[in-house]
Amino acid sequence: MEYLSYPGQFSRHQTRVVSIGDVVIGGSNPIIIQSMLTSLTSDIDACFKEVLSLVKVGCQMIRLTIPSLKDLDYIPQLRYLMQEEGVMVPLIADVHFSPNIAVAACEFFEKVRINPGNYTDVSKSSHKHKSDEWFEVGRENLKEAIVPLIKQLKYYQRALRIGVNHGSLSTRMIEKYGDSPLGMVESALEMIALFEAQEFNQLVVSLKSSNPVVVQKAYRLLVEKSPKTDAVPLHLGVTEAGNGIEGRIKGLAGIGPLLLDGIGDTIRLSLTEESKNEIEFAQKLQHAVEKYRFKTKVKLEPWRRELNHQRFNNGSMAINNVEIGNGSTLKLGVSKDNTQVLDKDISDMDFEYQILNEREIILNDKKRLRLSADLSSIFSDLPNFDGIVLENGPQTLFYFRFICCNFPVDKPIGMFYPLCESEAETLFLETQLSAILSEGLLDFLLIPQGINAKQLKRAFYLLQATRTRIFYPDYIACPSCGRTLFDLQLATHKIKKATRHLKGVKIGIMGCIVNGPGEMADADFGYVGSGKGKIDLYLGQQRIKKGVDEENAVDNLVDLIKANGRWLDPPLSPES
Repeated sequence: MEYLSYPGQFSRHQTRVVSIGDVVIGGSNPIIIQSMLTSLTSDIDACFKEVLSLVKVGCQMIRLTIPSLKDLDYIPQLRYLMQEEGVMVPLIADVHFSPNIAVAACEFFEKVRINPGNYTDVSKSSHKHKSDEWFEVGRENLKEAIVPLIKQLKYYQRALRIGVNHGSLSTRMIEKYGDSPLGMVESALEMIALFEAQEFNQLVVSLKSSNPVVVQKAYRLLVEKSPKTDAVPLHLGVTEAGNGIEGRIKGLAGIGPLLLDGIGDTIRLSLTEESKNEIEFAQKLQHAVEKYRFKTKVKLEPWRRELNHQRFNNGSMAINNVEIGNGSTLKLGVSKDNTQVLDKDISDMDFEYQILNEREIILNDKKRLRLSADLSSIFSDLPNFDGIVLENGPQTLFYFRFICCNFPVDKPIGMFYPLCESEAETLFLETQLSAILSEGLLDFLLIPQGINAKQLKRAFYLLQATRTRIFYPDYIACPSCGRTLFDLQLATHKIKKATRHLKGVKIGIMGCIVNGPGEMADADFGYVGSGKGKIDLYLGQQRIKKGVDEENAVDNLVDLIKANGRWLDPPLSPES
């Protein structure tokens, strides 16, 4: 791929410096990549093996769950084993629901992670819902609840992550700001203000969701509302991304565009796989963005990306009776005798598709669809064309938006899906494309000559991750941790095999009852661990079955889908 160079330079979001043990983040320090243990915290041998495995592939911080005070008793032994091997990587305590555990964890961990939504701020049954008084009471309750934690954080010189999750916002935040990126940001800003008012600033913030577009929106909105200097460092992640190509593309779609814009100080790329796989893919993504970003310098001012990702309405046209543009759903183009752009469901990998192999397409009304590598002359010719197809990859679109920021675009805009030779270049392309698709900047995407089935499948996953087009079920699958008491990876494989043909159905596959119901809030069906080898099944947010044996749970899930009219018989040769 040829890269363009245009005015502007890369600018990283400026944050304050925070020390986590011997690791320093924020400021101009390198981005740190971290992961989380999946073993039971009480299983010291398993935890230690996982630690060694993660350190070997370059993990720079490690998080582990602390579900009870008793679990803290095992940490000194783990520390001893690490010290014997010369492993000095900082450990992070992941705490839910119990402020007392967060306070006690300060003695043993370089950083503690809490979720504001898990702190009891106001009574959910209060008759004063939605009142300003009710909201302020909750804020005062939070202020009092964090005083003991601040005291211990200061005493042991620890850092704290304020980990806001889309699926577990507090009732008062949802009622005032909605279950939305704005609600996530306001929750984070409130906690930051409370901690800083009590003179504690060694903070890190995360705004996670299983929806990559929500992740992008939330972080960009927080950056917009943050001070230009001394802002809190940001930890990036997409929750419940799942496994395989799908999980990697989901993580890339949420994290990659933020890295591209200089947002983020630490990363966790969650996968329902071995923890070391998270590190390896995160490293590849970070390397790709940093390697190619400077070859495509894009000046974001005076045109700036919309924080709320509202669609651009680029006008419309009809090609072969298919409406393109004017805010309609993005169309996938295939060419037949170089005369048509069709909108077909080509998610079936056996589809005999034709490919575009000409630099010019003759439309059915004989007008040309401009393919422009040289954008300088496009404005004088624009009235003569029904639409615009941009070459040289997503960076051309960024440049096009830059040079026409004050020029109304009344033609639909499309782009060839560029093919790359190297893995790093492919990841960079997908990062740019995910930013474009999330922001609604394209009206149609054309399949180029030479694309293969694997590349096409990645394109489908990218379109689905950015909520542009849906081809498969949406699996909201957590990466597992020490709270998971069943084989989550095996369960995910079985569920995918049984339901892979159910296009558009959202299935939550959650390791534990702590995160499960909240984090899969928008799922149609849920498969949630509730005890050792036991599964609870959900229809939306309603628990339908409790304590189902693990060996029968997938069949019971299929029965639940059938009973609610969402089942379709699979094709004769279903994709596994």
